Amino acid sequence: MTDAERRFRLTVPTIYLCVFLLLVQVANAFYLSRGVEPSLAFEYINTYGLLWLMVWWLKEDSKRYRIGWLPQLDLGLFLSMVWMLILPYYLFKTRGIKALITILSFVAILVGTYLIAFVLFLLLAS
Repeated sequence: MTDAERRFRLTVPTIYLCVFLLLVQVANAFYLSRGVEPSLAFEYINTYGLLWLMVWWLKEDSKRYRIGWLPQLDLGLFLSMVWMLILPYYLFKTRGIKALITILSFVAILVGTYLIAFVLFLLLAS
C-alpha cells in the first residue's frame, strides 16, 4: 500500500467519531421530541466523548503524517479551548489545499447527522 493510499483510508477513530455524532444527534432528537431536558450524564458524554474522539483522531492522524506532539502538551485541554482554530490549521499544515475535502467531509457528516435527527424528531413528535 502506497503512502497516498494509507493517508486516504478511514481510520478507526474516524469511524467512531461518525458513529458517535450520529448516536448523539439521535439522542438529541429523542430528547427534543419528548420535550425533555437532556440529562447531565448525557451532556458530559456528549461534550467529553466528542473531545476524547477528536484527540484520538488527531493523535492517530498525526502518526500517519509523521507529526510529533510535544509530550508535555495537554492536548485535551488545548483542544477544548481552541479546537475551531487548531484543527483547520493542522489540516492545512498536513494536507495543504486538500484539507478542504476533510473539512467539508466533517461538515457533511455533521449536517447529515442533524438531518437524520430532524427526520427522527418529526417521526417521534407525531
